[in-house]
Amino acid sequence: MKRIPNSPLVGRALEVAEKHLGIEELSKRLNAPVETIRVWGVGHATMPEYKFLRLIDVLTELPIPWEEWNP
Repeated sequence: MKRIPNSPLVGRALEVAEKHLGIEELSKRLNAPVETIRVWGVGHATMPEYKFLRLIDVLTELPIPWEEWNP
């Protein structure tokens, strides 16, 4: 299984998705335990590529203004 290298991009993407959905809904959409999502977000584990691609799908479904991506 391919894995995405630990990156601030993964953490930021998870942060934005969680802000809009809440951690429980994000967990459902990624089909991953909350604890695992937290570990990916802080970079203590590497997120599988297929989960990252699903995260991108989740984010593109949300009405997130561009300004929100630049904290």
